[in-house]
Amino acid sequence: MIKENLNASVIFHVIKFSETIRKQGDILTQRYGITTQQWLIMLLLAKDPNIIYFKENPQEKPMLAKELAEAMNVTRTNITNLLNVLMGKKLIKQTTDKVDKRKKRLVLTTEGERIIMELEEPRHKRNSRLFGKFSKAEKENFIGFIQVCLDTLKKDMVAG
Repeated sequence: MIKENLNASVIFHVIKFSETIRKQGDILTQRYGITTQQWLIMLLLAKDPNIIYFKENPQEKPMLAKELAEAMNVTRTNITNLLNVLMGKKLIKQTTDKVDKRKKRLVLTTEGERIIMELEEPRHKRNSRLFGKFSKAEKENFIGFIQVCLDTLKKDMVAG
């Protein structure tokens, strides 16, 4: 029989938190006909400075599909399907890299930028309600805790 374990409980709380955040994101984005995952792609293309990927991988040029897949921790096939949906909705478009013409970079369209900007206020309000009860130090400690966990997971993946 499986025994109660605090470490396993932490994992399940993180998963539940993540799933709930995603579901609430879907509620915010549904009026625009996009999902939270599609919104995250758009935030990556908008170079949201709060996204961890940019702290680890500073970007000057528009992103490539393989960089988006890496940032979202999904397969190349999965990201291609998501990008095709967003291109079909005319929220993002491909541009040719100025140096290497074989590379296709991704950018938001004017409509994509409009949606990102319209979602900022409800996003800010939701995040303020969610984290408003916590001090700056508590939030920084939480980020530090998560970062140590992510670093450990990354090392474990490399070690095999």
